[in-house]
Amino acid sequence: MSQENLSAKAAKAAAAAARQEAAAIEQKRQRKIRIIGGIVVVIVMSALIAIPLLSKQDSSTPTDSALPTGVTSDTYGVKVGPAWAAVDADKVPMLQLWEDFQCPACGDFESASGAALKKLIDAGKVRVEYRPTIFLDKKLVAQNTAAGNPNSSQRATMAFGCAVDANSAESFHAGVFAAQPATEGGGYSNDDLSAIAESSGITGDALTAFNDCLSSEKYAGWVSNSYAAFDSEGVSSTPTGILNGQEITGDVLFDPAKLTAAIEAAVKK
Repeated sequence: MSQENLSAKAAKAAAAAARQEAAAIEQKRQRKIRIIGGIVVVIVMSALIAIPLLSKQDSSTPTDSALPTGVTSDTYGVKVGPAWAAVDADKVPMLQLWEDFQCPACGDFESASGAALKKLIDAGKVRVEYRPTIFLDKKLVAQNTAAGNPNSSQRATMAFGCAVDANSAESFHAGVFAAQPATEGGGYSNDDLSAIAESSGITGDALTAFNDCLSSEKYAGWVSNSYAAFDSEGVSSTPTGILNGQEITGDVLFDPAKLTAAIEAAVKK
């Protein structure tokens, strides 16, 4: 056989081997693509399944959580004053107040207009509904933690619910704001809130019940639901006052004379 024929055969063999190697490489590449594609599909499907599960977890607070006396799940607000039980209650102005117990501006509102509002409440001239929120717990994490009083807005609001059960909502509400720390974020301990309760007239067995209620976090679910309502209603700040469905401007809210006039003018004929 000539040298030329041997060279041609070698060339053909080399070409076949190259084609075979290329085919093997392509086969491996295709296999990798199929594996990666399968992994991606699994990841995407897992994510799609996880999304609704996470959504359910984010809204996991039961809507039938324990509520303080007289509080209902339509607003989660604390209704105070005799006007709520009046025969013509629907004609009496309704003032809803969104507040956070750690909010300095809320403390200023209570100091400026609290006494005038209490006179109107006691006289049956206004139906007041305190609607608590706890948005400052997120903003004051470092300060509350450093002071040893984490989640102080939640803690004070749970205590408020316990005070409602003891028929001391108004006095405790005023007492918490009067006892606000000089430095924002100092927060409230359970002992602080128990002392406020006692100074608000909750004593004896009622104080024991209050302390048990607070330490057990009986109203944690109520607090979470009220906060969710705060978010869903788009309230942007505290204090926010809503009189017969209309938001009150700050200059009226913080001026006892203007606030009194606005409430008296809102009586339904």
